[in-house]
Amino acid sequence: MAIDRDKLIGMSATHPVAMRSAMYKVISNSQDRPEVQVQAMAMALVATCDALDIDVKDILNTVEQLAADLNGPFTSTFIALKAYAREQIGSKF
Repeated sequence: MAIDRDKLIGMSATHPVAMRSAMYKVISNSQDRPEVQVQAMAMALVATCDALDIDVKDILNTVEQLAADLNGPFTSTFIALKAYAREQIGSKF
């Protein structure tokens, strides 16, 4: 399946609520020392972007904008994800 770049970067990006299951899987499947977990997730993003010839900065900019737009009815999704990451990774620091 080809990647729809319009849905990957920019205003047509997938809404974070639609990604919540995948976001939880990424965090829960990484079971290592906290610093290794965070670096491994980042390295996986860099490797994936490199393999698909996508600028990692474009992805990061898009998801930062999506996260900032989560105020209102979708705030609970992002708060829950951050709490999960804090529990799964942050509690080990």
